[in-house]
Amino acid sequence: MLEIHADRVWHPTLLDQVDSTQDWVRSNIQDLPNRSVVSAVSQTMGKGRLGRVWASPPGGLYASILFKPAPVPEYASRVSLALAAVLVESLDRRGISGMVKWPNDVLAGGGKLAGILAEAGGHPEPWLILGVGVNLCAAPPAVGKPYLPAVHWGLFGTPPDASVLLDEILSGLDEVWPVTDADPLARVSGILDKSLWMKDSVVRINAGRESYRGVLKGIESDGGLLIDVGTGERVFYSGELSPE
Repeated sequence: MLEIHADRVWHPTLLDQVDSTQDWVRSNIQDLPNRSVVSAVSQTMGKGRLGRVWASPPGGLYASILFKPAPVPEYASRVSLALAAVLVESLDRRGISGMVKWPNDVLAGGGKLAGILAEAGGHPEPWLILGVGVNLCAAPPAVGKPYLPAVHWGLFGTPPDASVLLDEILSGLDEVWPVTDADPLARVSGILDKSLWMKDSVVRINAGRESYRGVLKGIESDGGLLIDVGTGERVFYSGELSPE
C-alpha cells in the first residue's frame, strides 16, 4: 500500500495488459477497497470520452482510481478538472507549459497529451472511477480526424516513469482535495484560470443537438464553462469544445 498522508492510504494494483483499467475496476468493484488505484502497462481497449478509443501501447500511464463511496454528485462531477489541474502542475514543475481543455483533457504544444474519464454508478453503493491516460513516450495514431493532434511528453523533455507520475498525481490529488466531502475545485481555481485552453478566444461548443459560438470567458466555481454567446453569458456543464 502506498501511503500519501499518515491517515490516508492508496491501494495500488499493477497489471501487465488489460482491455481497460476502467472496465477492470468496474468488474471487480465489489472486492476493491476505497481509494484503489489500478494501472496497466498497456490496454487493448482503452476508453476515452464519448465512447472513443484511447490507444494505449506500452510506454504510457494508464490508470483508474476508485472512490467508494463516491463524493456527492455535485462534487463528483468536478474531480476530473481537479485532476487536470494536478497534471498541469506536474508539467509546470518540469518547465512544460500545459493547458486544460475543458472538460477533461490536458494539452501541451498544441496537442493532446492526456485524457481523463470519470464514470459513476450506484451498485453496490455509490462509486466514482476516475481514469487517466498520459502519453509519455509515444503519441498513438489518432482515430478519425481530430482537430488536435496527439503528442507525448518526450517531445518536450524527459518523461517521468509512469509509476513516478502516478505517485505525483495521487499526492497532488490529496493535496488539492484532502477530504472527499469538500469541493475539489476550491484549491485549483487559480490553476484552471491561468491554464484554460482558448480562454478569451472564439470557440464553438456542441451541446447535445445544439451548437453555440462565442467567447470563452472561464470556468465557473462549480466546473461549468462560461461562454459569451453574443446574446449574453451562458454556462455549459457538458459539451464538445473546439476552436471556431
